[in-house]
Amino acid sequence: MRFHSFCPIIVLLLILNSCSTMPTKDIEIINEQAELINFLEGIVYTQDIFSIEAFSRKTFSPITKQTKLMTHSFYLINLCDGRYFTLSFSNANLKIYKFYDDGIWILNKATDINSYNLYIKGKNIWNVDYLHAENLIDEYQTINNIISSINSNAKYCYKDHIKDKPNYYNCNSALNETIAFRQRNSALSDLIAYEQ
Repeated sequence: MRFHSFCPIIVLLLILNSCSTMPTKDIEIINEQAELINFLEGIVYTQDIFSIEAFSRKTFSPITKQTKLMTHSFYLINLCDGRYFTLSFSNANLKIYKFYDDGIWILNKATDINSYNLYIKGKNIWNVDYLHAENLIDEYQTINNIISSINSNAKYCYKDHIKDKPNYYNCNSALNETIAFRQRNSALSDLIAYEQ
């Protein structure tokens, strides 16, 4: 069942629960872009509290050497009910890896979610590393930027973070292009307002 069929109950969810549960079954993977937009909008409209983090890891396998070309970046979206999802930019053809391709955002890509699960269990064989630890990510603006990226039909280029091409991205440059940060005094004001 597609997420948009649940849209009429969004207002009811906001009224009933300040930490609403996403009105969908457990998500394994979403790579269909319209469905992903619905999912991301659902987070914004039904979740009073959620957070976004950014991570990097080895690209293809835990045994490969990590270099600038062999580093992959992904988002982690944390919901207040304890669930979390990964999100990253990739080439559209998931069966054949291409250096140039149409680009898509993927929710819970297997290597993203598996590497993160191992990381939190203390088995960091993918060399997962926290990005932008010194900054506060603006969750709403970041999701809005990702949705804008989806709607722009961005293309995929494996070496884009080395050879910048207009409207071409890879997982690293797409994350850097969409991530937004809040000023610390703004975040403190939000926290004070929430506690009151």
